[in-house]
Amino acid sequence: MKTLFSFLPMAIGLFIISSCSKCKDCTCTQTITQGGMTSTQSFESTDVCDEDLDNMEGTISFTQNIGGFEQSVEQTCTCK
Repeated sequence: MKTLFSFLPMAIGLFIISSCSKCKDCTCTQTITQGGMTSTQSFESTDVCDEDLDNMEGTISFTQNIGGFEQSVEQTCTCK
C-alpha cells in the first residue's frame, strides 16, 4: 500500500506533462503558379498546436484545374 502512495504522485505528474499541448509559431512561404505567372507570399501563424501543427509543418504541393485554368501551389512551413 505504501508503494502505491509513493507511485501516485509520479503517475499524476506524468499524466499532466503528457496532456500538455505542443504549440509552436510557424513561418510559411507559399508559391502559386497560374497561367505561366508565379507569385510568392509569406505568412506567420502563432500558437499552432497538436494536429494543426502536424498538418502545417513541412512542405505540401498540389495542382488544381478549375474551369480550364491550372493552378499549382507549393507551401513550405517551418515551426519553432
